Amino acid sequence: MFDFTTLLTVATEILPTPPSGTPQSIASQGIEFFSTWIARIGGFVAFIGAIKFALSIKVEEAQEKIQAVLIMVSGFMIVAAVNGDDLNLFQFGMDLDAQFTELMTFIGAWVATVGALVVLLGSVMFGFSIKDNNATGKISGLKTIAAGAITTSVAIMLPQFV
Repeated sequence: MFDFTTLLTVATEILPTPPSGTPQSIASQGIEFFSTWIARIGGFVAFIGAIKFALSIKVEEAQEKIQAVLIMVSGFMIVAAVNGDDLNLFQFGMDLDAQFTELMTFIGAWVATVGALVVLLGSVMFGFSIKDNNATGKISGLKTIAAGAITTSVAIMLPQFV
């Protein structure tokens, strides 16, 4: 039968030792731990998006390709946001307008990249549709090119309005 001392012994062997040190060092270790794992999860999301993109190349519809690229880019954004040395968002003592401008510039750069990838996908779709003489595919490819161009141009114009 189990008594309290046996239970306490088992619990101390299973549970990790509690962290020691100053509250600031404990918080720093926690932030480092979570940022490492969030970056790893972001890399995994980007990897899944890349696999989905590779598998969707054979499909003529742009929707799956665009979704795969968005998944991949969102994973890269997570990694960049966590590990970005030059991206110092939400610093104490920094003006709120400057923080907002820096955040919008960061987001705008990624949105422009996604828009350029959508233009590339639309161009590939349009090229394959010309090869196959597929009128519906040509229209879909041109619409995808237009959507990517609009997304890219809006992202490029974003810093002018922020």
